[in-house]
Amino acid sequence: MIESEVKSSNSYCFADTLTKIYYQIKLKSSGGKSAPSRSAISILIDRSGSMHGEKLDDAKEAAKLVLDILGESNFIALYAFSTRTDNLVPFSRAENKGKIANSIDHIKASGGTFMYSALSEAYNDAKDFSSDGGSVTLIVLTDGQPSDVGDVSKFEQLAGKASEIGMKIVCVGIGDYDETILKAMADVSNGDFINATDRNSISGAFRKYATEAATSGGSSAVLKLVPRESGAIEVYDQAFNIDDGIATINIGTVGSEPINVTGSVSIKGGAEGNITGLQAILTYRDNDGSQKENKINLNLTRTKNSELVVSNVNKELINEARLKMQMGQVEYLIAKGDFDSATRISRQAMDSANATKKREFIEATKRLDRVLDQSASGQIDKKEAYNQTTKIKRQ
Repeated sequence: MIESEVKSSNSYCFADTLTKIYYQIKLKSSGGKSAPSRSAISILIDRSGSMHGEKLDDAKEAAKLVLDILGESNFIALYAFSTRTDNLVPFSRAENKGKIANSIDHIKASGGTFMYSALSEAYNDAKDFSSDGGSVTLIVLTDGQPSDVGDVSKFEQLAGKASEIGMKIVCVGIGDYDETILKAMADVSNGDFINATDRNSISGAFRKYATEAATSGGSSAVLKLVPRESGAIEVYDQAFNIDDGIATINIGTVGSEPINVTGSVSIKGGAEGNITGLQAILTYRDNDGSQKENKINLNLTRTKNSELVVSNVNKELINEARLKMQMGQVEYLIAKGDFDSATRISRQAMDSANATKKREFIEATKRLDRVLDQSASGQIDKKEAYNQTTKIKRQ
């Protein structure tokens, strides 16, 4: 089962004008290890020549860590790619862990980096697996520039198709990789982007998503946000599509660590009284194979009493929502090469982070500011900047 709850920045809204309401929807598995039947991890390891040595050793150890975490009724697939893609373990239950570990141990480095071809094969296999209601999290680890396709839009399109089947892509980059491609795939599929600077960051990424699969409360989760009595709706920390005013977010697997969906909705003025400002509808496949639906409402009271509106606010939620919105702005400005503006917004974000009183936000914004502070010397580390913005958005 998946639990869902919603909280908002306000209990009241204005009767005579628009009110911007910030919201956060929290999704998480309702139990501990629930041995889901259709939750899978797919691992795609770059084994090109440049991965030889410590980098490949760290990747293989992280992949074996996944085996230690997954339950026997979870599914796993394993690929190694260079100039060609080797499907070492087709989608199967993680039962024969010794055999899978042996396949990991036999991965050797050589050849080029035909990453698009490898991703296409992994996507096609995941599509077949997901046709029966499963969710796949693909972890791709690479240290190089793709040598088969270099067009970012091709990777974005592939990630978009992956998202449609409930597949998220976790991109772990080591060394001289293309951060633009990896960041784009992670963002479009609501996955993750990790700039792996040491073996701990590699193993940490693999551990996080293996744990999510092992503790999953359901698969193929899709969240629809239906505005009521409202104008525009925004989502700050997840990729979404808008159709007829309804926002659709492909979530995929939901584990014991919460997934947050944070944004804002503008509530129109109108008659005083109780209203529903937003309805969130979560659909997913439960671990017993049945289809489930959760509906939760963001309820408000419209009033002409301005003092009620202003005095009853959740300031921590407002600051967290603003922080995530600011991270989106910083990412856009970095991509444009406007580092001065990115630095200015990141410093505003530090104030928002401090106001949330959450250590992980405070530390990440400080790190981001230190990275952007190098822009004057022309030595900005875009990989690490994106690493910190993604870390904040995925909290």
